[in-house]
Amino acid sequence: MVIRKKAHARAGLVGNPSDGYFGKTISFVIRNYEAEIVLFETPELTIEPSDRDHSVFPSIGQLARDVAQFGYYGGIRLLKATVKRFHDYCSKEGITLHDRNFTLRYSSNIPPQVGMAGSSAIICACLRA
Repeated sequence: MVIRKKAHARAGLVGNPSDGYFGKTISFVIRNYEAEIVLFETPELTIEPSDRDHSVFPSIGQLARDVAQFGYYGGIRLLKATVKRFHDYCSKEGITLHDRNFTLRYSSNIPPQVGMAGSSAIICACLRA
């Protein structure tokens, strides 16, 4: 079975989840941009890198341009953290998880570093899957 889940970008009008508004926000969904998670059963738990997680470059200049545009981090760290926190929550609440493994694959067309909640969309799509 293949599970596909999406989460759309958002643009905040008022507030920010981490500011003095105590997590209260007014924001708009931007349906032109989305993050998608594909989850399917596999023998080992695997988190596949997307285009933003690559580590092979044609030159040092290209590496520098990539870091300037996208930063040092991709979505793998977000997915690892989400799966770990899900596991921790289930353990704390006494929810028994099955012992089957899976592969997570993600993609996103949300522009990075422009305040459209691209990281949050990756996390939300992962939790939905």
